[in-house]
Amino acid sequence: MEKMSMNSNLIFGAGSIDALAAFNGKRVAVITDPIMTKNGVADSATGLMGCGKEAVFDKIEPDPTLEQVAECCAFVESLNADIVVALGGGSAIDTVKAVVLVLLGKGRKVYFVAVPTTAGTGSEVTNYTVVKDVSVGRKIPLSDDRMIPDMAILDYTLTKTVPKTVTAFTGMDVITHALEAYVAVNASAISDAYAEKALRLAFANLHDAYLRGDEDTPRENMMMASYLAGLAFTKAGLGICHSISHALGAAFRIPHGEANAITLPHVIAFNSGLDVPFGADKSSSAVRYAEAARIIGLPAAGTRLAVQYLVRELENLNNKLGIPKTLMQLGINSADFKERRAGIIESVLKDGCTAANPVQPDAGHVGKILDKIFG
Repeated sequence: MEKMSMNSNLIFGAGSIDALAAFNGKRVAVITDPIMTKNGVADSATGLMGCGKEAVFDKIEPDPTLEQVAECCAFVESLNADIVVALGGGSAIDTVKAVVLVLLGKGRKVYFVAVPTTAGTGSEVTNYTVVKDVSVGRKIPLSDDRMIPDMAILDYTLTKTVPKTVTAFTGMDVITHALEAYVAVNASAISDAYAEKALRLAFANLHDAYLRGDEDTPRENMMMASYLAGLAFTKAGLGICHSISHALGAAFRIPHGEANAITLPHVIAFNSGLDVPFGADKSSSAVRYAEAARIIGLPAAGTRLAVQYLVRELENLNNKLGIPKTLMQLGINSADFKERRAGIIESVLKDGCTAANPVQPDAGHVGKILDKIFG
């Protein structure tokens, strides 16, 4: 028996942030980052809800930590808030997910509203978050249906002003979510439907959103792709691309979407057996990747060739988005990489995402992938 929770109320479209007005007069805590305060979005949100700056915690940084979760919990409790609004990218929403879980452990239930301002993480609909334990330099994935936001507001106009690099990184995160969900061990007809639509939307719109960020259609389609990919991996799981990205992010502070983009072609090659001369056509994951290639309109004369076209398409897209091919191109030197290599491998094998990967790797497999990523 399987189950899938979809308890979030969804509000979407241009101007949908106005739905926050329904909470006017309530005890609200807004968790966000400094950029949302600087660009006035946080003020707009509090204005709709009739609360002041004292209701805003705007210290969220990339890669939420256990310490920051504790700080946010204390802030919410100090306001005696009944409603917590996460406003921002994946870091803000992921932090509030952990806050919700901690507060539940204390017997306190808050109404959780997620308002994403980037199109990438899908965190507004998932039961998943990642929190960094700074003391050991490791990211800890958490999964619990109680962390799913009660309401998700998808106002794509909020994504129009994000930097091009953020559009690129978060967009590649969408593609990684959809592809990993499509080949994951728990993939089903339900998750496939979400993943396939997310792939079509993301491949058709990401480059346009990157080049022309002020246009409505690509921004709206990327936000919907992010949401659908989130639904897909909530049902199916992810894989070692995310496991490796978590470890690389913890070790070198690489933005998550960028780490995914660099890693994904190598993971597809591993899962499909592209480094093996024959036998790829017999790999179930290779067949799935080939089908994904067909979905986005790539030539598909045979399984192996289709997978190769998919890898090439991802590499070309990374190039168009200004994403480097290797860790060396990010400025990571050989000595630092060698020093952290064993720890990264250990983290990947322990990461919860690895269990859903279609091919279970050992330390040797992960090491070979890392060496290719390093360049």
